[in-house]
Amino acid sequence: MSKIGRREGPAVPILPSRNIAATLKFYSQLGFETEAYGTEYGFAQRDAIELHYSHTPDHDPWMSAGAAFVAVDDVDHVRAEFVAAGVWATDSQDPPCTDTELHRRWDAGEGLARVTPVEDKPWGIQEFALMDIDNNLLRFGSPD
Repeated sequence: MSKIGRREGPAVPILPSRNIAATLKFYSQLGFETEAYGTEYGFAQRDAIELHYSHTPDHDPWMSAGAAFVAVDDVDHVRAEFVAAGVWATDSQDPPCTDTELHRRWDAGEGLARVTPVEDKPWGIQEFALMDIDNNLLRFGSPD
């Protein structure tokens, strides 16, 4: 297959953010290096992981369609780091937006960020989900 760009590498998602500064602060707390380009665009990067955010003031976090898969070496370690950084650890594999506790946390100003437990997937990946402050879904996975 021929190259289609100057360099080969993973695709980089561009996800919605209601507030670039708040989004980058969240990812900074998770160990990402961040950089804002005004109030309209920002990057979060950690090792080979790169996420881009575009200011989307009308974004409804209860209806988010933003999603990405992130391959990591040790999914248990990454999840433990996120929980240690203060991300709410749910006991549900895929907590819906109708979850009573999620609504309580939102109403209390605690936000939507959460992680699910690590799960063995039938396709040979151990995986957990991180939903960020804008309810973008990031699935982190590593081989069993």
